[in-house]
Amino acid sequence: MAPGPEGIPQPFPQPLPQTYPQSYGQGGAFGSAGAFGTAFTPSAPSRAYASPRPESYPSADSVADIGSDNRDERDDDAPRGLLESRYEWIVGMMYSFTDERVVRVLIALFTAGMGVCATLEILFGFGARTQPALGIQIGCGVFAFTAALWWLVISWPRLWTLFVFVVLADIGIVAANLTADMPPEFAIGKTAFLAVLGLVAGIFLDRWMLATHMVLSAGGVTAIIGWKLFTTDVPVLGAMVVWVPVVALTIAIPVLLYTFVRAVRLDQN
Repeated sequence: MAPGPEGIPQPFPQPLPQTYPQSYGQGGAFGSAGAFGTAFTPSAPSRAYASPRPESYPSADSVADIGSDNRDERDDDAPRGLLESRYEWIVGMMYSFTDERVVRVLIALFTAGMGVCATLEILFGFGARTQPALGIQIGCGVFAFTAALWWLVISWPRLWTLFVFVVLADIGIVAANLTADMPPEFAIGKTAFLAVLGLVAGIFLDRWMLATHMVLSAGGVTAIIGWKLFTTDVPVLGAMVVWVPVVALTIAIPVLLYTFVRAVRLDQN
């Protein structure tokens, strides 16, 4: 007991327990992104991710455990749950600043555009010359339209579902391009789809997933230009002048976006 100002003993004030919110969406919460959602979009859909539950602040003995959570910035082989929690943080930021339905519609339109290009190629005489190749070209178009419809009817996908979509889209863009019988300038123009797909990959995917996309896209562009160089009279210098900036574009866009999103995440945490 400590004496008060009037000489009357006063009890020490009991300190309030310190709490902190779960980070990176553990337990289905978006962590710091939830605070952004409350501040900027009070009418945003609640989804299945509720506000973070408070937990007791860790003691000094658990500092080492907290430090181990930061291994996601050093290790390339992060656990699956940690990848999911990072992804939930990014999706939470998206919910904070925009309506995710708008983003889904934009991705659906972009995906349908791939199917439209494949359809127009076949209708205007640029389809594959062999039955197997034509089947691949038609299959890529069907996949594009199906994926576009899928984006319109689902809620926002989970991390691994989105990764599968990006990989299949990479393969479909390259396959439809290689099988089509069209001038080199048309083929090079269609590789822009890979750069647009890099916008999605750079924002939402983790580093090794992003690396997979970049390998597929850069390798696909190289295969397309190399095939045109082999089958048409495209000059080697002209092919190189086109190949370098296109590959640089497909790699630079997702890398810059990933770096920006990672910097914001580190700053908020």
